Amino acid sequence: MKIQEIITAIQPLEVIGTVADQEVEYLLTDSRQLGSSLAPDPATTLFFALRTPKNDGARYISNLYARGVRLFVVSSQSLSAAVFERSGLSSLSAAVCMVVEDSLAALQQLAAYKRSLYNIPVIGITGSNGKTVVKEWLYELLKDDYRIVRSPKSYNSQIGVPLSVWQMNADTQLAIFEAGISMPGEMQRLEPIIRPTLGVITYIGEEHGENFANLEAKRAEKMKLFAHCEQVIEDPTHQNVRTCAAVMRALGYDEDVISRRILQQTHETVMRVNLTALVDNVRYFRSLLKPTTKLTCMVKAFAYGAGSLEVSKALQAAQVADYLAVAVADEGVELRRAGITLPIIIMDPEVAAMNLILENNLEPNVYSFASLEQVITDATEKGLEDYPIHIKIDSGMHRLGFYLEELPRLIERLKSTKVVRVRSVFSHLAGSDEAQFDAFTMEQIHYFKQCADTLEQGLLSLSDNGLLSLSERSERSIIRHICNSAGIERFTPYQFDMCRLGIGLYGISFNGAQLRNVCSLLTTILSVKTVKAGETIGYGRHTTLTEDRQIAVIPIGYADGFDRRFSNYGGEVIVRGKRCPVVGNVCMDQAMVDVTGADAHVGDSVEVFGERLPLQELSDRLGTIPYEVLTSVSRRVQRVYYYE
Repeated sequence: MKIQEIITAIQPLEVIGTVADQEVEYLLTDSRQLGSSLAPDPATTLFFALRTPKNDGARYISNLYARGVRLFVVSSQSLSAAVFERSGLSSLSAAVCMVVEDSLAALQQLAAYKRSLYNIPVIGITGSNGKTVVKEWLYELLKDDYRIVRSPKSYNSQIGVPLSVWQMNADTQLAIFEAGISMPGEMQRLEPIIRPTLGVITYIGEEHGENFANLEAKRAEKMKLFAHCEQVIEDPTHQNVRTCAAVMRALGYDEDVISRRILQQTHETVMRVNLTALVDNVRYFRSLLKPTTKLTCMVKAFAYGAGSLEVSKALQAAQVADYLAVAVADEGVELRRAGITLPIIIMDPEVAAMNLILENNLEPNVYSFASLEQVITDATEKGLEDYPIHIKIDSGMHRLGFYLEELPRLIERLKSTKVVRVRSVFSHLAGSDEAQFDAFTMEQIHYFKQCADTLEQGLLSLSDNGLLSLSERSERSIIRHICNSAGIERFTPYQFDMCRLGIGLYGISFNGAQLRNVCSLLTTILSVKTVKAGETIGYGRHTTLTEDRQIAVIPIGYADGFDRRFSNYGGEVIVRGKRCPVVGNVCMDQAMVDVTGADAHVGDSVEVFGERLPLQELSDRLGTIPYEVLTSVSRRVQRVYYYE
């Protein structure tokens, strides 16, 4: 789109610079994404300097200009607040800067104009849960028939929707966009940008409902997306599969095509996640703790394979977690963008992601002087004070963290700055789940307590002006935590101020407690045939039958997380209540099982792990831990979430 057309669309208050026939292909709102697939060419990128409560994109105009960007939209408030002075704009001789009243409103206005140029089917999706899943499924189901533009990832916000719609071009035959809201009035701004011809409603629940009077008010706001829709689809069961089938019918597909494609897409293998059981397990662990002890729930690594977003939403809605913790910044950002408001600790913060951490109100683990300096530097640039950090102590794991002898230097550095504030001090137990290491675990606990005492006394005993008051000491008290799931059960007296719950969420106990199963990996039988004695099964011919057997094929393989070590009688599955051994080598997408005597038929359900075949049993067979089995279930396996 030519710059002159953009000027006509957004009607700026003023244009600074020389307007020629500049072409705009990409819109940019985050300076760090310049050079990525979202904005690979600076010369054809238009940067919208958005204002937020904590920052102003106008601060990055000079840097972007130096990197080749020449086209900018800036809010008049940024100029009046001297975030970026008018004289600075004039010094960028080749720049064209459009000054608008509100840069976000201008972005949305431009996207709405872009949408108005195309008379094609546009599917608009809203709801509390399932928007992204339905969008991605529809894309996979329809991509062979249409050239499709869709929202990247979970781009469904006031900023994400305009960036999604901007992707539309003359080749686009179908668009699929999702819209999320958290405040009244937001959907009215998104509706003209998406202007869907076909509406889709997924499940609407209590998530992000704090700004609405009740669920009905929230639903009414979401329905505003469909003001000009020709048809709106809402499956009463809110099953994603049925919703996608209904959309295909609305687009004119016949039932045979719908059934065949959905069968291929759903892969017939799913992991069912019982969110009621998950919350019940949290409450069990909480029952072992003092009422004042806080709890951090670990949702890193896709929540151990269960799905970090849905698990986090369930924990937040049930109000059973005080903190969440993830491994890397991207995991935390995804949760923030999805509306998770709980404090989130980043356990393994990358240096390059520190700005992302600060901008999304995430709390980094500080495990070295280098990581501390990075936080201080980036937080200082943003004008932050008292930003919460978490100090890691190496008490014997010897992975990350400070030693006791390093603490005087650490205390001195922390007391020299007001930019950061220690929210907690913590460490990791190396063998709390095994009795043979109990003596070492106690050594770790005592060492950690010594370090925590030293750190707290050093930071809280004196201020610049003398003794801290009692109220100041209380406000700046440092949370201590070292116990993991096994530690909560086996070293309960050492719960300190907070504990971290990980694998225990999913029903793994270290003292024999009868916790609830949360995740069940299920598949179905594709075929059943009789294989004669003397024949071999699978690649490599490693299983030779000694008698005629009924052999079933199931659509799950090592690409789904079904380990090859289960091959040749190394593993079992449950078919019609009977344990059936795996025969032959596990393939990439399929496995064979001996169902002789099980009266098995095509379409029968198969339990890979779950209520009758515990996760712990599978990990024991493999000589590994339940963590590995859960996290190995690949993303192509659909997760189905439910409450009892």
